[in-house]
Amino acid sequence: MDLRRLSYFVVLAEELNYRRAAERLHIAQPGLSQQIKVLEKELGATLFERSTAGVRLTGAGQVLLEEGTPLLRDVDRIANRVRAAQEGGAGLLRIVHTRSVADGLPDELVRAFRLLNPSAELAIESAWTAKNIEMLRAGEVDAAFIRLPLADMTGIEILPLGRTELVVALPADHDLARKRTLRFSDLEGVDIVSWPREQAEGYFEYVQSTVWGDNRPVVVASEPDPEHLLAAVAAGVGVCVLDAGRASRLRPREVAIRRFTRPSLTAEFGLAWSASRRSGPLDAFIRHCAPVSDAYRRSSSAEHQ
Repeated sequence: MDLRRLSYFVVLAEELNYRRAAERLHIAQPGLSQQIKVLEKELGATLFERSTAGVRLTGAGQVLLEEGTPLLRDVDRIANRVRAAQEGGAGLLRIVHTRSVADGLPDELVRAFRLLNPSAELAIESAWTAKNIEMLRAGEVDAAFIRLPLADMTGIEILPLGRTELVVALPADHDLARKRTLRFSDLEGVDIVSWPREQAEGYFEYVQSTVWGDNRPVVVASEPDPEHLLAAVAAGVGVCVLDAGRASRLRPREVAIRRFTRPSLTAEFGLAWSASRRSGPLDAFIRHCAPVSDAYRRSSSAEHQ
């Protein structure tokens, strides 16, 4: 049975109108009628009953519709898998997220890649920038989402993807919570809760130098992730600077979130991989992320002009 004729049959069975079916298929109506007749001859069965009242399926036609529709879906699925294998999308791809950019663009990129490459097997983990780079260098993962800048880029290639805004989380009864927005100078002399410097040295130094300059803050506590940072703030331990998205989603009732006075504070994130380890699935994922990176770079360039 010719799969092209089967696809013509399914469209006609859905429309039950030769003119509309021919328009959907972008072929002439007499040509569609001829192809259906050939299919009926091949199968030795009448598929449609034609009358002045219109077109309707016969019992045999109903069976072919029920069996043929999933068959065509399987054919499309197989074709997609073959194309993905040819383009390098098939195989295992190990990706690790960074917790400070969870639930954002990285997740969207991974979900879209999974849909476009059904033959790819994805293994997903979550850690922090320094650990992610360590895993890349050890060959434990293929691609890592990280915070930028990196303190040490030896052997690592980077694709910048975007920026997220950083905000201040503070106890709801803190004096600074009375302000709608905060200046960097408002945080001078304030007890600070921070993530450990060794988790993302470059990112840590960027935030510290941007907000406090040479007058580094008093860090009264270090917490491993946004959940623990916000819990410490809620307990009145101190104030912290963290990603706006994570702060908004995880904020306890006892915590107030304040943006910085414009221009707002933002920090970059990107995709990293080992320069010495490449694979078909990794190359396919890099190509998948490249248009996002290109758009981000164009946007950043336009903002600085």
